Amino acid sequence: MAPLNRKALDLAWLLMPLDREQFFSRNWEQQHLHLSDRPASYYQQLLGAEALENILNTADLRYPALQLAKDGHYFAPESYTRDIKHGSESFTGVPDLERVAAEYRKGATLSLPALHRTWPALGALCATLESQLDHAVHANAYLTPGNASGFTPHYDVHEVFVLQIAGHKRWSLYEPPLHLPHRSQPFNPLGYQPGAPIATLDLSPGDLLYLPRGYVHSTTTSESFSAHVTVGVSVYTWVDLLREYLQSAAEQPGLRRALPPGFAHQPELKASLRHGLAAALGNLGAPADPDHLLESFTRRVRAGQARRPERLRIDTRVIELHTRLRVPARSSYQIVLEDGRTLLQFQNIRYVLPTEVAPLLQAIAARASFTPIELPGELDEAARLGVSRYLHEIGFLTAER
Repeated sequence: MAPLNRKALDLAWLLMPLDREQFFSRNWEQQHLHLSDRPASYYQQLLGAEALENILNTADLRYPALQLAKDGHYFAPESYTRDIKHGSESFTGVPDLERVAAEYRKGATLSLPALHRTWPALGALCATLESQLDHAVHANAYLTPGNASGFTPHYDVHEVFVLQIAGHKRWSLYEPPLHLPHRSQPFNPLGYQPGAPIATLDLSPGDLLYLPRGYVHSTTTSESFSAHVTVGVSVYTWVDLLREYLQSAAEQPGLRRALPPGFAHQPELKASLRHGLAAALGNLGAPADPDHLLESFTRRVRAGQARRPERLRIDTRVIELHTRLRVPARSSYQIVLEDGRTLLQFQNIRYVLPTEVAPLLQAIAARASFTPIELPGELDEAARLGVSRYLHEIGFLTAER
């Protein structure tokens, strides 16, 4: 695989040569986008066909890291996996590659969901996109043999970027039956009859296809197999922000009262319910402190964002009282005292620490490096060591070697 250029793996690289502002004004949540005429090797630094084949044949995949699908349905895992005994224990859900290959030859699609968790380049791309978009991002890989259909017509409840890695695939797009569905509104095939396609697109290596959520699509291959990565963006919507507000309604004692006994069966209570609902909505009104509500919501979003994990090093050592620890540059973090809590904001994540830790954290911030035993304050040695180990664990402190 080509050397990984982390700076290149971002939204601008994904959309090149289209300008980011053009994409958000013309396409985002509005209409599909097909970028072609890019080099066939465009995604090589991200993931190649050879790498995908090696993952299937040599990586220690377990269900659900590998799934099979055909005719719109996923195979039962027991039809292509097995358990391998190792002494008194078992490795469960291990793919039987002979069965997998046999089904693939008969037209099954191989799906590798959440591949960004284990493939560094995909993980770097997803983490960068999350930091740029503030929406949750994941990446799946799909392989379909030649002369086969992919999934039957359906829509996704997340934004979709299709990256054609190798081979070719034909995509048929249909009008969305539901405009911008929420993730609580998944596609229901019952009774759905697709009309004429609004577009039919042939994807070649290096191509990108963007689909807003809700657009129905189906796929087929010709004589060529197809390997593509789907980068999905699960968006936070105004519905989610309003739900955050409704959660805050639990702070009002009047809204925590029970509905009248028998409210679901006694028609005579309908007028009382209507009056009570109107009163409840009136009591909600606008948030008393919209800034606090927004901060609470965005804090949860930041806390849930993926971080590029530190590479595990085997030459590590246990942090002790005399271990010298380096403190990051003061401009890279913030320490805030809020509502009796000590908050450390670092790498777009806010960590909540006990109040009694505040003096210790301030003492650490005043140093370029330190050993836990040197720290002043009322906390005993065990507490100072515990805080230092925690800050090292989250990547805030670095042990000097």
